[in-house]
Amino acid sequence: MKKIISILMVALMLLVSTNTVMAADDALDIEKVAIQSLKNSQDVQSVNRQVTLMQKNYADITAAVNGVRNGLRYMNSYQAVEFIILKPMEVQNSLTTFTNLQLVTTNAVRLSSYKAYIGLLKANYALTIQKGLMDSLDADYKKAQQQLSLGMISQSQLRLSEIAYLKSQYRHDSSQKSVNSASLLISNMMGEDLAKQYTLQDNNIIPAAQIKSLNDYVNIALGNRAEIVNAQSTLDTKKKEYDYGKAELPTDFQFYVQKQQYAIDSAQNDLDLAKINVQLDITNNYKALEYAMKTMEAMKYLDDQANFNYQTAQVQYDNSQITLKELGDAKVAKATADVNYKNAELDAWLAQTMMDTACGSGFQPSNILSSLSSSLNSSSSSKNNVNPTEKFNRANRN
Repeated sequence: MKKIISILMVALMLLVSTNTVMAADDALDIEKVAIQSLKNSQDVQSVNRQVTLMQKNYADITAAVNGVRNGLRYMNSYQAVEFIILKPMEVQNSLTTFTNLQLVTTNAVRLSSYKAYIGLLKANYALTIQKGLMDSLDADYKKAQQQLSLGMISQSQLRLSEIAYLKSQYRHDSSQKSVNSASLLISNMMGEDLAKQYTLQDNNIIPAAQIKSLNDYVNIALGNRAEIVNAQSTLDTKKKEYDYGKAELPTDFQFYVQKQQYAIDSAQNDLDLAKINVQLDITNNYKALEYAMKTMEAMKYLDDQANFNYQTAQVQYDNSQITLKELGDAKVAKATADVNYKNAELDAWLAQTMMDTACGSGFQPSNILSSLSSSLNSSSSSKNNVNPTEKFNRANRN
């Protein structure tokens, strides 16, 4: 008998342990959502494959260069420079661009997951507030029914209490639909079962009380943004191509100088434009951040005021100075202010996070794809307009 009891106890412990693990798996915070979304993202997987391919190409070229160093004496000076220096440098430049595309794509997906989770938190918080409000107004309605039976209020006053309760019920049901919709979006982003329910955590979503100046943000971004890093890398590559291209004196030196200078000027223009666009982007993000911070401050004031008004109304009602409807109105105002302030806090945190990301590599893959296209076109043009000396050598061989 004792053996049977022991087996049952072990089984019960395993069951409890399993339920605990399941509960832990169902607990969500914003970083867990981001991690799972990144794992499930087709965009991230695609760019990861591109980067892996570029890394392999660079490794292959490096290995090939190391393998033929003994044959350099059979090459002319420009052929050696082109094979040993220029080709690896071009591939390295492309690898830099694709690696930055990987970073920016990751940031974009991460921010999308943040926005989705913020949306779920907002909906869930509103549901919690509306549930409390609905229960409170339901109790008020039942109290009003008792007061009517005692002749303390009129039928119209009871009707007002009923309407207040029905409105809160509608708001609660609407909030529940919002939670369901936001939960579906989260599950889809993470690749989870769409019917899965979660326990939400927001302890790591706390907006900073202060923000930096616009100039501070701009200066940080100018040193980090992927568009600028890519443009600078391309410009450096073009300058080195020009310098190394003079290893063997071109037949038409003036034409060579003009062609290479055009490529350098074009790359410089791309760099200057990237810096201007980044400054504009940071300025726009700063406006949104300032608005979010001011909104949070305003909502905090209104929330404090609504809470004070509710406490005052409760005292007044207890002393028969206001009606049950007026107390209900104060409850609704408090609930609305609570939701608005919580939403403003979440929006401020998201705006701060977006600004921090914008000051890093950035989060707009389209900007990187645009610079990548420009770089590839420039590289293609450079290959089509080869060194004039090489043209001369080919002509002699023919």
